[in-house]
Amino acid sequence: MTNPDANLLRTFISDENQAFAERRHGKFWPANHHRIGPLAAKVSGLLDPNEQIDFYFHFMRAAAVPSVGDKEMPLLLEAYGCMLPFLDLGGIIQMSRRHKLLFVFGFDDTGALPSGETVSAKALKARLKLITQVGAYTTMPAQREKKAKFAPFAGEAVRLLEVFRHLGYRHDRRYGEDLYSVTDLRFWGMVFICLLNKATRADLLADMLEGKYDLMRRAEQQAILHRYVEVVLPDVGPDEERFLMLAQRLKKIELARRNATESVDLAQRLKLPFGEEEDWEIHIAVPLRGTEDHPLIARNAVRLHIRPNPDWEWELSARIAGRGEFSEDEKKSYRNELGFPLLGRGNLHAFPTWLRQLRENNGLDFDIGAADIRVGRKRAAAKLVARWLES
Repeated sequence: MTNPDANLLRTFISDENQAFAERRHGKFWPANHHRIGPLAAKVSGLLDPNEQIDFYFHFMRAAAVPSVGDKEMPLLLEAYGCMLPFLDLGGIIQMSRRHKLLFVFGFDDTGALPSGETVSAKALKARLKLITQVGAYTTMPAQREKKAKFAPFAGEAVRLLEVFRHLGYRHDRRYGEDLYSVTDLRFWGMVFICLLNKATRADLLADMLEGKYDLMRRAEQQAILHRYVEVVLPDVGPDEERFLMLAQRLKKIELARRNATESVDLAQRLKLPFGEEEDWEIHIAVPLRGTEDHPLIARNAVRLHIRPNPDWEWELSARIAGRGEFSEDEKKSYRNELGFPLLGRGNLHAFPTWLRQLRENNGLDFDIGAADIRVGRKRAAAKLVARWLES
């Protein structure tokens, strides 16, 4: 008599074996993950030991490390050992990330963490709870708003610091700087936990600030780090002089980067009422003259979004129905089906002149008087921006 659950798991294994050999996604998992997932903790009664290893190998690739009992731990560890040579494969193939697996299992192909390998089901379950927590959010602001949810995991901060140092603070070795994800939420969730522990936060901050480790896109990572440090500062006591000194140093670095942006330069030129560290945004929508729709939803409009972020200062876009689109930011041009002149880096202050050029050279009259300008609740700032557009 065949067991439907066992057959389901064997079909998954067979499909993934073939897909992995061909370095592509499996076809069975996407449509059946909701049926396979609940069986991950029951495979010992459905598959023989070799099949279990294959299942754990592919399940960890496609989904997550399963919580298993002490009896299954050796098989799970063997499956993880089989994964190690493939962890840095690029392309479209599914593969779990090193920092998660190293924290969970305590070793990789270059050695073990000082805190040791995970050998018991109890330790595995506890560490998987942390992985679930750091993966429970879709944005970094959402993580930072839930400090109380991360605080209970501060006891694992020493092990997390070991993970970072073991990996040289590089959670992904598949890609170079151009494709490296500096916004990996699990990585930053782990950083957050380290910052919530008095015993580790100064060491982590020093590691990421003082140049001992070759951080990918260092400036961007330090900018993100600064935001997390600001969240934990209220918890830091006056006796933590080293951390406070490093936090102040990081703040100065970020303020210097911020003040060097053309978005801040524009705000200062216009005397906009923003604080030195205020996280402001300006949204401008200028409709084509004669457009009946509101500028926010108009199909024919120019839009400019400005903020004091050194890694994303401004974005300019336009759309003319039936003719195409245009978009650029301070780094490069992305689309220009409309044949517009580029505003270009360093020329944000000349946006009103750019609009006039469109009228004079391209025959497109965007109605500044009908522009929608949003600067949060600061009406005075919106009036100053409107005056700038008319200049």
